[in-house]
Amino acid sequence: MILIMFGAPGVGKGSHATILAQALQIPHVSTGDIFRDNIAKGTDSGKLAKAYMEKGLLVPDALTIGLIMDRIRNADCKKGFIVDGFPRTLEQAGYLKKMLNEDKLSIDTVVNITLEDEKIIDRITGRRICPSCNQVYHVLYKRPHTHGLCNNCRTALVQRPDDSKETVVRRLGVYATQTKSVLSYYREKCTVVDIVSKDDITETSSHIFKALGLDTAS
Repeated sequence: MILIMFGAPGVGKGSHATILAQALQIPHVSTGDIFRDNIAKGTDSGKLAKAYMEKGLLVPDALTIGLIMDRIRNADCKKGFIVDGFPRTLEQAGYLKKMLNEDKLSIDTVVNITLEDEKIIDRITGRRICPSCNQVYHVLYKRPHTHGLCNNCRTALVQRPDDSKETVVRRLGVYATQTKSVLSYYREKCTVVDIVSKDDITETSSHIFKALGLDTAS
């Protein structure tokens, strides 16, 4: 199965992709994770991606396409994968289609998750990350046991630069002007299911599994 998790920043694409990947036993391919891994390693690709991400801008197509294509060509993706955060432009969508066609594969479903901008801003700006183990918390919805410290390794939590309000607002603007056209493209090419993101992740997950015809107990 090949799935694309679609939607604006902060709607929960990554969280639900992780849940689905575990249930289906296929890889979760996240552009954000790939970029951050390269940033942490100090690669040239990571340095370039960081400059764009901290400004709330899309990482250039050439860089994004190269990194993602390398990842989904890995052996563990042969039986399927779930993509989160890609494609974000029509050019990226075209490259993905071309690559899948070459392997006689196709996208099964695009899961389009929606949420109001105000709630997205609250979700992202309240997010806190452990820089050591990458565990994610939220100042309202997922507080650590001890204020400001990771439950797992007791490291001080931080807010990523791309999670500031100014950057989030810019990212939402970029999504509206550059990425929504990709959704229109997929509505003409394959099955798209629309899911409204709820505060309760289990409720949203249940709706996604039902829309995909999957057993939530998988």
